[in-house]
Amino acid sequence: MISGIVLAAGLARRMGQQKLFLDFRGKPVLQWVLEAAMASALDEIVCVVRDLEEAKKKVSLEHPKLRWVINEKAHEGQGTSIIAGLKAIDARSEAALFLVGDQPMIQSEVINGLIELFRKNSKLIVVPTFHGQARNPVLFHRDLFPEILQLTGDRGARALIEKYREKSAFLEWPEESPFLDLDTWDDYERLKGRSER
Repeated sequence: MISGIVLAAGLARRMGQQKLFLDFRGKPVLQWVLEAAMASALDEIVCVVRDLEEAKKKVSLEHPKLRWVINEKAHEGQGTSIIAGLKAIDARSEAALFLVGDQPMIQSEVINGLIELFRKNSKLIVVPTFHGQARNPVLFHRDLFPEILQLTGDRGARALIEKYREKSAFLEWPEESPFLDLDTWDDYERLKGRSER
């Protein structure tokens, strides 16, 4: 089985409010990510949040694949959310796909493409790219779980892609929109503009 871990416990310091619950095409940003994950071939989805009550109030989703996990250490950085999510997945999982909660245009086709590529080869990491640049979400083989669990502070698992480049597979995607994320108000306006075209 393959697990999806949605990282949704960020502090959103740059925007001054929780960006994952901003309205995007009539739904919260995070809901789009979760729906893409639920529509994909992922076997389970663990969504890591800081405040479960707020998340469930804003994102009204129930699904057999979906579980929520609270990260009590969210203030210490993204690494803690990665670890909290990884500790919560099914012990039989052969790989974990890490999604970020602020990519509302992510598509289940991208997720499925990564899973298919993982199934076809024996690589440790499967990464989507646009014009050769690595993007999120990224899939990691269970052999790397012990290293991921050693992450500290605000470091994501991107360093592992560099370390294991020879053992990674890359999925070049023809368009950038699924990978666009939301870090600033300008990003938000740009994303809304793209979705209206």
